[in-house]
Amino acid sequence: MGKCKEAELPGLGMKYTFELDSGDKLVVIIYNTGKREVYFLDKKKEEPLFSVAMKDEEARQLAFILAGAEFQPIPAEKTKNITREIVMEWVRVKKGSPLAGKSIGENQIRKKTGVTVISIIRDDKVIPGPGPDEMILEGDTLIIVGTVESIRNFLDYCKEFSLT
Repeated sequence: MGKCKEAELPGLGMKYTFELDSGDKLVVIIYNTGKREVYFLDKKKEEPLFSVAMKDEEARQLAFILAGAEFQPIPAEKTKNITREIVMEWVRVKKGSPLAGKSIGENQIRKKTGVTVISIIRDDKVIPGPGPDEMILEGDTLIIVGTVESIRNFLDYCKEFSLT
């Protein structure tokens, strides 16, 4: 885990230097005005490779995100088993498909194949988490999730589709 050093900048604010495990440094300067500056220093150079100036509110929003308040990632050891068993596919509904013109529920996709339709892309619109009453139209792209076996079942059931 990296180290953090802090230094007061009299009349200006505070400086925090994070020494990352990679050897690189991240320097954050918080001015008394609320302005923040973030500098990234490569371990081989003392000059910043890049810097970002942020307003107080922007910095607080970034801190909120970095703290994991909005999203908590799943540890890698827990995702290994999940990703081996779950598959996601994008399937385009061809013209004349027997699924077109019927709702997800009417087609009984989950019951007959074991896959779940998690989203539909229609023209430039995304329909996330479509319900059983959502109609499937020609030209739609269905985003489906299931096991390898259930995806095969779905493709066998819907031979009118082409993978995209």
